[in-house]
This record gives sequence, structure tokens and C-alpha cells, in this order.
Amino acid sequence: MTLGGDALRDRLSELVRRRRTGTFTAPASRAPETRVAEPTTPMEASSTEDAPARRRKTKASPVAPLESRPRTRARKTKAPDASALESFLPGGEWRHAEHGAVYVHERLRSEVETPRAHWGRLPEPPTGELELSSVRSLGLERAIFLDLETCGLSSCPVFLAGTMVWNGEDFVFRQYFARHYGEEAALVAAVAEQARHYELLITFNGKSYDAPFLRARATTHDVDLVLPRHHLDLVHHARRRWRVGLPDCRLTTLERRICKRVRTGDVAGAEIPPRYHDYVRTGDPWPLVPVFHHNLLDVTAMADILDALCRRDRSGKPSTAR
Repeated sequence: MTLGGDALRDRLSELVRRRRTGTFTAPASRAPETRVAEPTTPMEASSTEDAPARRRKTKASPVAPLESRPRTRARKTKAPDASALESFLPGGEWRHAEHGAVYVHERLRSEVETPRAHWGRLPEPPTGELELSSVRSLGLERAIFLDLETCGLSSCPVFLAGTMVWNGEDFVFRQYFARHYGEEAALVAAVAEQARHYELLITFNGKSYDAPFLRARATTHDVDLVLPRHHLDLVHHARRRWRVGLPDCRLTTLERRICKRVRTGDVAGAEIPPRYHDYVRTGDPWPLVPVFHHNLLDVTAMADILDALCRRDRSGKPSTAR
């Protein structure tokens, strides 16, 4: 074997020129290989003396095309897809310096149903309804409606909080959504931040459930939560007013029999926690669509139940179940 010679020298010179100008190609007998964008390394700028060794190494372990690579089975879940969530629930993030971020969706009530003339203005309550009279005197501009969707009892997380306030022209509906369990603290902090600007909290069975539940989760996450000092729980007034003429005083019963509202596209309460757990596990938000709808209906129904509680019939007596 002869080392050196004009032919070999010319060949090496040609290879050096092609590599420096970026026009180097593999020999014709070598099948083209699929290349994924690779970072430039010192090896790229090294001399051509070890080029054959590098080419042999590359040929021995080619980069497989993306579609032919074996799938890993170690990961069975994926993170929730924020873009898929935003496709049906447009919104943004609310951030807290200590507790992180939570997803927020906001819309006007007039965007989901036809506005009514009585929105934001309560009629004079029947005689003897002192708490309702106080609410009317205070005004809905200083009240906040609240409804929670949780994963169970107080030791389980809350993942969705729906609020509604009157801005003088329309009801503003807002939903705070924890995209994973780690965002619960930010959700509680966000509700606390909004609630502190109001003097009256309006719920349905909230004195027994929503308020103590939220306080317990705030304690768990060390969130400073101060709810409005006045709390109107509609369920107690509803039971006192309509328990005789109705089979029960559940919110959906009052909504149908008193407010004459018929729900469509709703989901049973027992199905809500499993749907959220599935979302966290799979990242698919579509089974949650009825859950967001359910929460919206609960909050807007509260405003209508409050209005009905303040109304009298034609004889001037408190309205009764029909």
C-alpha cells in the first residue's frame, strides 16, 4: 500500500474544501440517512484524518426516522392540553407570587342567554323577610355569587370555582379552573382575591358546604382567605318558602318549578369528580364541557332563585310553588 501520491493528496484536499464549504456528501454507495437537527460540536471542526472513523461510527448507528422509532411504554399519561381547553373555554392565567397560576375564563351572562329587565334589581321582599330586605338595600353590586365543583369531601381538592357579580349593566360570570391538582392553591387564592372586594356572599347550601370547604382548603395550602362578612344561603329561605308545595328543595327542582328554567346538556353531580380525574390523567378536556356548563347553570340559577324569593304574587303575598 502506497502512502501519499498526487491522487490521494488531491482527493483529501477536495474533501477538506467540501467540508469547509458545507458541500460534503457521502459516497454514492452509501444509503442516505435521516438527520435530526444536531447541535454543532467540536467534532464538526476537527481535521479529516479521523473522518473515515466517524463515518463508520455513523453508519453503524444511524438515526432512525421519527415514525419508525419504538414507542416507550413508561409514560401512560400526558399533561392536560391547554390549547384544547382554550378551544371551548377561552381565557387566560391568573398568577399569584407564592401559589402559582390558575386558569380563568370570564364571560357576560348576556352572552349565554337573553338579558332580562329585572337583572340586577331585586323587587321589594315580602313582609318579614328581613335578610332579603337587607340584601335589596345593600344592592347586588356589592354581592358575589359562588359555587364550587370538588372531588369529594373536604379532604379532596376543589378544581372549579364559579363566581358571578353584577357590574351595573350585566352579570359577569367567572370560572377558576385548576388544570391539575397542583393549581388548587392558586384557585383558592384567586377566589379569595376576588371575594375580598365584596360585602355579601350568596350561595346555595354554602353555609354547610361551599364556605367551610373553601376555608379548609385555604388552611391546607396556607392561603389567606377572608370571605364577605354577610352570607346569604338561599337554601334556607327556599325551604321555608316552598317546602310544602315541592317534592324537595334541591337547586334543580327550584330552577324547574319556581324559575321555569329547563336544563339541557347537564351532567349528574356524581359524575363530576371522575371526569376531572380522567382529564388530569389523559389531558382530554372534552368530557369536562358539561361540567363547566353545570357550574354556569348553578350560579345563574341562584340569581333567579333570589329574585323569586323577593317577589310577591298578585295578592301581595309571597310567591308560592306552582
